[in-house]
Amino acid sequence: MNRYKKFIKKGIKEPLSTVEFHTFAPIKRVSMLSKKIIPKSDTHIAIHVIDSAQKNMLDYSLLHKHNADEINLIISDNDKLKYEIQLGDEKYRVTSPTTIFIPKGVRHKAKLISGKGTFVCIILSGKYTSSK
Repeated sequence: MNRYKKFIKKGIKEPLSTVEFHTFAPIKRVSMLSKKIIPKSDTHIAIHVIDSAQKNMLDYSLLHKHNADEINLIISDNDKLKYEIQLGDEKYRVTSPTTIFIPKGVRHKAKLISGKGTFVCIILSGKYTSSK
């Protein structure tokens, strides 16, 4: 019994500022899956819960890249969560529900524009690196 209990874990609340290339923002971040949470995992998943976008919110994500593919999901109950997504030198305004696939090596950042909802970050490596 309980052979698989080790694969069921609570998320870990962490400030967004603990993530490399991110600064403080009034966003609730929960690390849901990583090598730290489940050592056998080869995927990183974090959620950012946005209760409300503040006007003139500072850029909390700096332009960076990873050595693994990343997927971002922008989700809200009312389809009004808006972000500006930068991939390379191109910027896109997106509204929930949206999926963003970021190939490894592509510099990117996300800027909250308005709304409430959830931003999901999935990196397809449990042991990835980030750089400028």
